[in-house]
Amino acid sequence: MELIKKFAKEISVFGIVLVVFLGLFAYRQATFKDYKTVTQTQVTKMVEDGKDFVIVVGNSTDSTLYGYQSVMTEYTTANRSTPLYYLDIKDVEDSDKYIEETFKVNVTYPATFIVKDGKVTAKREGAMQYYSLYDFIKENFK
Repeated sequence: MELIKKFAKEISVFGIVLVVFLGLFAYRQATFKDYKTVTQTQVTKMVEDGKDFVIVVGNSTDSTLYGYQSVMTEYTTANRSTPLYYLDIKDVEDSDKYIEETFKVNVTYPATFIVKDGKVTAKREGAMQYYSLYDFIKENFK
């Protein structure tokens, strides 16, 4: 009988711990969203398909982009309906030529593009603060 009580006690403690972890996981899923990192091929396909999206193009080895990535994460968490993508140009061969051919623009990095129907309708060069990014997307994406 003592063995059954001990086993039931351990099972109940395990159940409580499991419920807490599941609750924390559900909370994170409900309150956190990250931007999506895409490849060169995926970007080309989205442009060819005429999709509407916001994309940030930059080099992950650049310290300027490091701070901007936290702003991008904060934006996507607060504004889940806007599709925000990131293309790391360090993986793209002859990146300047690719950006010029794909988006028909010359830019310095990082750069944020608003793409509608596969065409760039607005761009902003450099890293932005949260409210600058928010206003830029709000004015140009909807």
